[in-house]
Amino acid sequence: MIHPHRDRACALVKVLAPLAAALTATATLAAPSVQQVSGALDHNATITITGSGFGAKPTSAPILWDNATGKKMSDKWDGAWPDKLPGFNTQYYGPMRGVKPPHEHDTRFIAGAHESNQGADAGYAVVFYKVVTVEPSSYIYVSWYQVADRLWNFGGDNNFKTFVYSVCCGAYSEPYWYTMYGPPHPNSNTDKGLVWAINGQQLANPDRNGKNAWWKPAVNPTAGQWSKVEMAIKLSGQADGYVKQWENGRLVIDYAGPTDPWPGDQRTVAIGGYARMQGFANNWRYFDDVYIDTTLARVVLADKPVLSDATIVENQIPSLWNDGSISATVNLGKFKQGQTAYLIVVDPDGTPSNGAAVTAGGTAAQPTPPPGVAVD
Repeated sequence: MIHPHRDRACALVKVLAPLAAALTATATLAAPSVQQVSGALDHNATITITGSGFGAKPTSAPILWDNATGKKMSDKWDGAWPDKLPGFNTQYYGPMRGVKPPHEHDTRFIAGAHESNQGADAGYAVVFYKVVTVEPSSYIYVSWYQVADRLWNFGGDNNFKTFVYSVCCGAYSEPYWYTMYGPPHPNSNTDKGLVWAINGQQLANPDRNGKNAWWKPAVNPTAGQWSKVEMAIKLSGQADGYVKQWENGRLVIDYAGPTDPWPGDQRTVAIGGYARMQGFANNWRYFDDVYIDTTLARVVLADKPVLSDATIVENQIPSLWNDGSISATVNLGKFKQGQTAYLIVVDPDGTPSNGAAVTAGGTAAQPTPPPGVAVD
């Protein structure tokens, strides 16, 4: 028996199959591809990355990179609080109170304390901020290391905020939204079960995916271990906006909904924030390796060839960016001499390349073998 409908369906499949294959090939070709990395991966050295599909980055360098090597915060930042508490103001410090930088390649960090409760700039918040120019439906990428003091004084609801996005021109300028811990907030430096949260004006709760303000488990900031936070934000007053936040490479916030419905093009990106427990000389916060940009395009070293699997992600600092070639200053971060790392290019849409295997710190020297043993 002849089945005309089935025959027409088969004919349609034959026509569409090549088109689908072509579309798949085009999508595959559209992803960034790293073909070669030239130059030794020594800390602060310059490397050249060649390949394809890197996309356009109008300003090659990030808006801001701060690994605490500067003379004063005001050289890079538009404000840092507290700034009314000598001895506790947010600025650059060397190792102190038993805290060292998050890795061996830095000698200082950014720190400040909630030592008083006399105002936003005098103890309410430990925060530093940068005013940036944005466009509709554009992006913000930001990352940093953070930890709080092990001798932190707990009390009240232990409200503890970590990031603030607001209109021009200062931290907590109205309107704003923020990410934070909890509830539950950390009640001690041994607490488990903390969660990340996102809240503030104009954010949808529940969001487009039906999620509320409380998201996934968090690393206790007072437990003595530095954690790496990354955020990718699509700016939109519509449902297509998003906020993605990672902690040590693990996705902990995946909000979908409005993020920026406000007029104008000046916004403030602030690291740190308010804490309930003010007026305590022990309530220090520490930060390092802060990276801010108004695009998702970036270069990273990761400990896994697939970015979503990585638990160590270190931003490299581009100085020249073309679709097929990038020059960047090496930031080894937590990677040590001789350790295998994977160089990944992320394009302006946030699509990462597969990782190209490289050796941190240049080419590691082969060990001297025992007599009669060959080393390949």
